[in-house]
Amino acid sequence: MASEIQIKLKELTEKIWKKYGEDTFIISVGDNIDRGDYNLKTIDYCIELYNQGRFIEVQSNHMDKFVRWLKGNSVSISHGMQKTVEEFLSLPEFARKEYRQKILDYYSKVPLYLIINNNVVVAHAGIKDDMIGKTGKKVKSFVLYGETTGRYTPEGFPERLDWTKKRKIKPDSPKIVYGHVVFEEPYINNKCYGIDTGCVFGNKLTAYIPDLETFEFVNAKKTYYSFPALSWTTKN
Repeated sequence: MASEIQIKLKELTEKIWKKYGEDTFIISVGDNIDRGDYNLKTIDYCIELYNQGRFIEVQSNHMDKFVRWLKGNSVSISHGMQKTVEEFLSLPEFARKEYRQKILDYYSKVPLYLIINNNVVVAHAGIKDDMIGKTGKKVKSFVLYGETTGRYTPEGFPERLDWTKKRKIKPDSPKIVYGHVVFEEPYINNKCYGIDTGCVFGNKLTAYIPDLETFEFVNAKKTYYSFPALSWTTKN
């Protein structure tokens, strides 16, 4: 139980349910594993909430990569994935097969992105308006990875193109809620809401409530992972 209460996702969901009601449905922008200390426990928590009908996540690059590794594909175990892999390999051999199938079954039900009431779209790295309602390799690549320049920022992240700047807003344009790109505070531009605020890097975990235009946060207790040049400040 000591490790379970350290899962920041659990802390944030319980905060939301206490403040907004137990029937509040949670949608995650993904990347709930890698770099942290309790990756498999977090997966278990997500599956538990999903089975209760209280939670769903969208496909994300970190989880997608872990699933490909579980399937036996050749992937580079880097950028914090080694923590998740080490946790999995520390399981007793007899338990790995069962746990592997549990994750594969779960992820097979995870949508690429979600369209909610035609006014909110949740996609891991974002999505362009002309992609909404579509699938395919090009759409999946953008939704999981966004667009990059091939260069890296001083903080150690891939340099990403801000696709939100060129978005043309119409009266019926939906809000787009996404993660993937790390910001110190939620980033809002052209009805796009970037809510990855680097909890694993020592900052905070963020939730956005679209109907109320409000945010909720829980602060990281420590820095779980860092790139060589990355530095965050936090009150805790």
